[in-house]
Amino acid sequence: SSASKSSYYSHIGAVAATSVGSVRAFGVANATNIEASSASKSSYYSHIGAVAATSVGSVRAFGVANATNIEASSASKSSYYSHIGAVAATSVGSVRAFGVANATNIEASSASKSSYYSHIGAVAATSVGSVRAFGVANATNIEASSASKSSYYSHIGAVAATSVGSVRAFGVANATNIEVSSASKSSYYSHIGAVAATSVGSVRAFGVANATNIEASSASKSSYYSHIGAVAATSVGSVRAFGVANATNIEASSASKSSYYSHIGAVAA
Repeated sequence: SSASKSSYYSHIGAVAATSVGSVRAFGVANATNIEASSASKSSYYSHIGAVAATSVGSVRAFGVANATNIEASSASKSSYYSHIGAVAATSVGSVRAFGVANATNIEASSASKSSYYSHIGAVAATSVGSVRAFGVANATNIEASSASKSSYYSHIGAVAATSVGSVRAFGVANATNIEVSSASKSSYYSHIGAVAATSVGSVRAFGVANATNIEASSASKSSYYSHIGAVAATSVGSVRAFGVANATNIEASSASKSSYYSHIGAVAA
């Protein structure tokens, strides 16, 4: 569906579309109509699960109203929405993560400023130079956690962090501890919903153990995990998609090879 053409679909959970020059977010109607919403135009949809929009120059995050109104919220302007499942915003120069208030207020939180929100489903923030992951407190406090500093949060649904030089994935402890796990070091966490890690040179996907062990799985090595919700891995040279077995085996599937798995939640390459 192009930005100027509306298409008719139904029951779409989440749709994200990004552009370098201008940011366009695609809302999803509760019924069967999906249209394009530019950054300066508000559209009327309802029950959108998650919408993400990124821009290279400036960061604009698209909140989703509980009712039927979706509008653009710039990094310096706070907008009032409610019940937003997840919002992700990335910038090349500086990293700004948009938290989502439990009530109706969404504001921009810079990497050096902590903001107070509650019940945020998932927040992802990436930077080219250095990697900063924004954890989400169980209560009302969201702060920035650098790659070398561990922070203490609880009940984080999913956290993804990517870096161009080296790949670092941020696991999420079942209790209250979130730490950095490098590609060569396995950490012990439990009940992580989804973790995605990408690298330009080589592709490494971080599986999530059903119990408490999370390890790195390279594109040529299969690891044994179970009940992974979603895993995404991309590569610049060649495309490799990591499927998720219904049982406990996760392997790499190249773009020209079909693999046999079942019940894969989501795969992006």
